[in-house]
Amino acid sequence: MLRVILELTDQVQAAIDAGDWQRAQSLETERRAGLERLVAEHATRADLGTALTALAQGSHRLIGLVEHHKRRVLREAATVRTSHAGASAYEATGATS
Repeated sequence: MLRVILELTDQVQAAIDAGDWQRAQSLETERRAGLERLVAEHATRADLGTALTALAQGSHRLIGLVEHHKRRVLREAATVRTSHAGASAYEATGATS
């Protein structure tokens, strides 16, 4: 189970890197369900802490990656809005050919 969850973590990151947000979300849903099963099945095992630490590190990496992409998309959206506003203002002045 742990190996599957770690592989899903890598697949989520690959989907994010590829910009495939639907696949990333689907994989993350599957990964979370696996995490819940893992904790439920092995809550008393001593090695669970080590496994969860590794998973937490992967999760934090994914969160940082998503935040990075989110900021990039927001910057790009702001650029597009500014460009549209500039084009509208240019058109309003009657300066078109």
